[in-house]
Amino acid sequence: MALLKEDGSLDIERINKLPLEEYWKEMGTLTQEQIEDYITKLSVNESNEPMQVISVDFPIEKYGVNADTVINNLRCKYGVHE
Repeated sequence: MALLKEDGSLDIERINKLPLEEYWKEMGTLTQEQIEDYITKLSVNESNEPMQVISVDFPIEKYGVNADTVINNLRCKYGVHE
């Protein structure tokens, strides 16, 4: 059963203070609506969710760098090859 305040809303502070095993058990009892409510009420640096990927439709050569190319160039520059 979810940890609720007297008004029926989630007690996020109490949930966040639970030991990890109890936290996951508690999170498993929440409904989808309660999970969404929980996530929206967390501050940015308190999120327990993984980072969300944001896809963009820009050519990488024009607006960014290819990480593989950069790493390979650094390996060649410093003589480190796999």
